[in-house]
Amino acid sequence: MTAPFQTFVTARDGAKLNTFVYLPNEDAGPFPVILQRTPYGITKPQGETIHEPSKGWLPDPAEPMRGSILRGWRAITARGYAAVYQDTRGRYGSEGMDRVYADDAADGFDTLDWIAAQPWCGGNIGMSGSSAGATTTFAGASTRHPALKAYFAQVGAASIYDDVVCEGGSIEMERLWLWVSKNIPGLSPSHRAAAMKQAAIDATALKAAAKGAAERFGRLEAARHDGPPYVNSPDWMRLPLTGYPDFSVWQPFLDEILTHPAPDDFRAAHDFSRTIDAPGFLATTWYDIFQTSMIRAFNEIQARTGNQRLWIGPNHHYFIYETNFWPTDPYFDWFDHWLRGVENGVMDGPPVRYAPLAWTEDPGGYVADDWRVAEAWPPIETEPLRFYLCGDGSLSAEVRDGETRTYRYDPRVPVPTLGGRNMLIDAGPRDQRPVQALPHYGLTYRGPALDEDLTIAGPVTVTLHVSSDCPDTDFVAKLIEVLPDGRTMLLMDGVIRAMYRNGVQEPLAPGDTVELDIGLAHIHHTVRAGSCLQIDITSSNFPRRARNTNSGNPILANDTDADIRVATNSVHHAADALSFVTLPIVSR
Repeated sequence: MTAPFQTFVTARDGAKLNTFVYLPNEDAGPFPVILQRTPYGITKPQGETIHEPSKGWLPDPAEPMRGSILRGWRAITARGYAAVYQDTRGRYGSEGMDRVYADDAADGFDTLDWIAAQPWCGGNIGMSGSSAGATTTFAGASTRHPALKAYFAQVGAASIYDDVVCEGGSIEMERLWLWVSKNIPGLSPSHRAAAMKQAAIDATALKAAAKGAAERFGRLEAARHDGPPYVNSPDWMRLPLTGYPDFSVWQPFLDEILTHPAPDDFRAAHDFSRTIDAPGFLATTWYDIFQTSMIRAFNEIQARTGNQRLWIGPNHHYFIYETNFWPTDPYFDWFDHWLRGVENGVMDGPPVRYAPLAWTEDPGGYVADDWRVAEAWPPIETEPLRFYLCGDGSLSAEVRDGETRTYRYDPRVPVPTLGGRNMLIDAGPRDQRPVQALPHYGLTYRGPALDEDLTIAGPVTVTLHVSSDCPDTDFVAKLIEVLPDGRTMLLMDGVIRAMYRNGVQEPLAPGDTVELDIGLAHIHHTVRAGSCLQIDITSSNFPRRARNTNSGNPILANDTDADIRVATNSVHHAADALSFVTLPIVSR
């Protein structure tokens, strides 16, 4: 390998983006190139602190490349590719202000343009990344740069605000608060200067805000160990969400993210899947926080291009980093095919490969299990099976006309999050009995013990007919497997903000019954004979989702404690207002 070199790619607005290039051992080029852009830092500061690098930004000899980088420069150059790494705007060694993916499409295009013009580039470029790096990869691919011939993205979001931050219209508080505060140390000196100017403060005040943010992050993290978790933490429960102390000083774009409650131009600009046509390999897991975005992007782009591949593994967001995740490693096969023209069979066979178990406690032995393949997701051999929520609290395959059931939702005492598709708090199937025992929990609907196994494969939807005495509220639905030993294990959950149930502002009127469709994401899971299915309906899942104050104010993030209203929420079960869950079932 030739000696790596550092350069600064100049973006269209003049911001210089910290970039490192590693070329293969071969004397002669040009080479195919793999680009990876990350907000997590490709380099470490050669100075006293991360915000005051006295000698520039260089690779640490002990850890040459950092962040969510796939396969590393040694593996990439050994395969004859040039490896290019870049700090995203406003992060670590790059100039500009970090605006959380708002500039990654343009910066990605400008970087691809720069690479394509270099004498060592053979004209074929691939992009790859994991987590946040996957989102920057989607952003770059969305520009349709002619030199980008393929991409590889795992556990990231193709539409970060529609699919994740505002899934179901409810603000993704867990990811925003913990992720933003955890990543403040990586903001670059130029971002620091811009933040000081925007907040009209000096360096001393900014340093104090950094200390405050670190302390708040520690308290937010520690709140998971409270009993009950999170809901007694002043840092989690603080209102309004906008103007959050320290966090919004260091990351002013946080308030921008929080104040787009409905689809608009801002959110559309971050839906990168709309314009992607490059061949893409997408990988996610059943309990990945970005699962719905990855699957939606695959289905949308595949329908348009036919050149996508999707792998879905077990467990949570971080499980995919385990080396034993892959039955075989498709990374270089993918790029060899699309960047070198190698006929290696990577495009042969069905485009979808998935784990038949949603969760395993034995990751080391998982690959011994049989992976499944399908021509599409969900598999075409599934059929819908409907279970009805009944007025007596049962879950039945038969329609039963029943009475309305009502519960009280007080935003001052939300239901804590316990498992699910989380990122920085505990994820996966968790026993719900600790939260179900709370006096303000909500409603449960339990079916009889199954007399045969039932395999769910695909997206689950809960349809409710509801009413409320408040103009707005949230409805949270959970699909639960009740095991013979009494444990109530969460399989899936979803939420919908009632006022934005149709994507536009429509306040609830007292006495009116409305229909809601709540998506619970996707799964492949077999409920064994002897277990029961259960649907729980609540109005909070905190802090996975920010509390709905029930105020009816369009921008919930601006609400204060004074805006809180206590809601009486009702689920209807009459023959002309049925509530039910629809499960995609593998034909029995």
